[in-house]
Amino acid sequence: MDKYEHVRQIIEDSSVTFSKAFGELEENKRNAVFSIYAYCRIADDAVDVDGDIDKVDELEKKVKDTFKGAVPDDPVFEALYETIMRYPSDEKPYLELLEAMRDDYHNTPIKTEDDLEEYCYKAAGTVGLMLIPVLASQSYKENSGKLKDVAIELGKAMQLTNILRDVKEDLGQGRVYFPDEAIEKQGIKIKTLRTGTVTDEYRALVEHYIKKAKEKYQVFYDNADLFDKDAVLPTYIAAKFYEGILDEIRKAGHTNVSRRHFVSSIRKFFIKRRAKRALKKRGILE
Repeated sequence: MDKYEHVRQIIEDSSVTFSKAFGELEENKRNAVFSIYAYCRIADDAVDVDGDIDKVDELEKKVKDTFKGAVPDDPVFEALYETIMRYPSDEKPYLELLEAMRDDYHNTPIKTEDDLEEYCYKAAGTVGLMLIPVLASQSYKENSGKLKDVAIELGKAMQLTNILRDVKEDLGQGRVYFPDEAIEKQGIKIKTLRTGTVTDEYRALVEHYIKKAKEKYQVFYDNADLFDKDAVLPTYIAAKFYEGILDEIRKAGHTNVSRRHFVSSIRKFFIKRRAKRALKKRGILE
């Protein structure tokens, strides 16, 4: 199997949302995005699926070797090498992502809001930094400081969305991503959460993080013009699809502690149509 077919298969198998959103990019950018996503997926799976911290260490070595040009005999890293050659970037976020995987493996406690911000940066703000040389290639050269801030906020928004979507699953694995101080402030008991009971206190906690995530999405929407003309719509759509999960959680009465919420295909159709209209109205799309 061709290396780009390999990374495409990884994204199609694991994320319909991202596959659909970025599948219409021109070939080089599509291959680059799928290569970066495949790397992030295998890093996540090393802990969440395999529970193998040694695999995380192996990935660190492979990343360092790839950036040195000593490309491992691995289709994901072969594709990734071509990506970083075509869209030069820094190895730092690739390595920082692995720190989030180590945090997950060791179940590192999240005690404060700052701890949560740091975790969201490592787990997904880094992914934003990996993608901007591809999706915002011109601004990356001209205005990288502001662009990096925007990419990090978008990544954090998506990670907060992941956390809110996966509460039930994470509790089953003994993980809690809400900060201890926030849980204590609301007077919430973890043992109550494990029963799937939605209390007023829990609704308030979830609503706090929905609002926080939406504020971060808005940073991206306000600065969408920093992204390349051919990449802004797919990126905007991906963000709107993901933000839609938060709206589903709200509509269902913050019941994410008892089930996983998702955005239906029909709703994605209308989200996509509204996204196009919004960008055209702002003059970002023709």
